[in-house]
Amino acid sequence: MISRFKALALVLCTSLVSPAVSADPGPYTTYPDEIDPATGMSRATVVKPLTDAPPVPEARVPRVPPGAVRPHIALILPTTSEPLGRLAEAVRLGFAAASEAAGRESPPVVMTAIDNEGPALIEACRDAQARGALLVVAAMTRDGATALARSECQRRALLLLNEPQNLPELPPNVYAVSLSLEHEARQVALLAVADGWHSAIIITSGSPLARRVQDAFEREWSRAAGEIRARITFTGSADDAPLVRDRIASVRSADMVFMALDQPEARSVRPYITGMLPLYATSMSVNPRAEAIVNVDLQGARYVEMPWFVQPDHPAVMVYPTPRGSASVEQERLYAFGIDTFRLALQLLRSDRKATLDGVTGKITLEPGNLFSRAMVPAEVDGGRVIPMRHP
Repeated sequence: MISRFKALALVLCTSLVSPAVSADPGPYTTYPDEIDPATGMSRATVVKPLTDAPPVPEARVPRVPPGAVRPHIALILPTTSEPLGRLAEAVRLGFAAASEAAGRESPPVVMTAIDNEGPALIEACRDAQARGALLVVAAMTRDGATALARSECQRRALLLLNEPQNLPELPPNVYAVSLSLEHEARQVALLAVADGWHSAIIITSGSPLARRVQDAFEREWSRAAGEIRARITFTGSADDAPLVRDRIASVRSADMVFMALDQPEARSVRPYITGMLPLYATSMSVNPRAEAIVNVDLQGARYVEMPWFVQPDHPAVMVYPTPRGSASVEQERLYAFGIDTFRLALQLLRSDRKATLDGVTGKITLEPGNLFSRAMVPAEVDGGRVIPMRHP
């Protein structure tokens, strides 16, 4: 009798995926076992649909030794990359924890370590598909996601771990999920509107990431009929923080403040923002694992956060162990991301794409265009602790 797993492989090969096409093989990479804004890997789940991908060139299928082909989920991560290694390892650990929790009912996972998300990524994807991958999960960087979505690998099922760029629509077999601060900023704008506010003061720094967060907030805020009363740039200097207070005092009719600042900047500026104005931010400004004495300066700041950090009694959160050792909060975010990525991979393989995943990083839903969006938990800093917000 055909096993459930073999039946799943047969369904995928005949419906979700078209015939295997890949390019000349290179040396096969075996299984060895943070995302820094500069790498392009931001932190919630929105990707834009990708149309008009260029024609896919024909290529030869790598020669695979007899017996080497087996149905599996292929996970390809840059764990041997100097800038990305620790971050990629956090994703791998989360993916492995979710795979272990799923037990034998799920397909095996084959991990491939690479040192870059250029040619090595495409080569590893081709090789994984030739060896029977039912689904390839890969591409932590935006450049890697773009290259993979444009490659011949897109003819088979892919789950990208970041948002491709300059592609108006995802190919039919390609899905994307990411951790994006820009998406958090859009959710925060809607949260502030739901709280009844309409005119904002924006505080930002000169960093490219802060500007992207600011732009995302402003687009959503304006779309929801919010007004921007003032924009204040904080240079990071200790002497500049009191000037923020003076600038805020000079603005009339504002009813809230949004800050696109990193954690040290946010803690420096917060004491100079009047408590009469509600304050909103993203997780860029708040470390949910910091001691209360560190976060006390952020009193009252509201943002959206992963259930992983603020809902320890969440059914999914309780299932998975926390990462061992001294993981940074960024690594822990990626560990949680790895957990949900594996769970999404199973949903795709089971053709259960439209179901909402109540994940450890938020409620994840597949939107038109094969993009996954995440609804995170409204949270606030109270007494130095990050807690879920209570809404009527």
